[in-house]
Amino acid sequence: MNTTLIVIISTVILLVIYDVWVIMKKGKYESISAWTIRLFKQYPLIALLFGILIGHLAWSMDSFDWMDKDKLVKKCRELSPE
Repeated sequence: MNTTLIVIISTVILLVIYDVWVIMKKGKYESISAWTIRLFKQYPLIALLFGILIGHLAWSMDSFDWMDKDKLVKKCRELSPE
């Protein structure tokens, strides 16, 4: 497992643990979801920017930048004329 994946998984796990703890101690009003909803309602531009960020993370890279070597070779073989 590479470092980036470990950081992402660890961050998500910590956020879930924190959110559960906050809900149990202070209620749903202080949860990450409640804060996010209030922030987006108050500043809709942040919601738009967040959507753009998610789109960038999911769709903007060329296949050569994210695909592993085996998949690239297979894709090239499928596309090249014999």
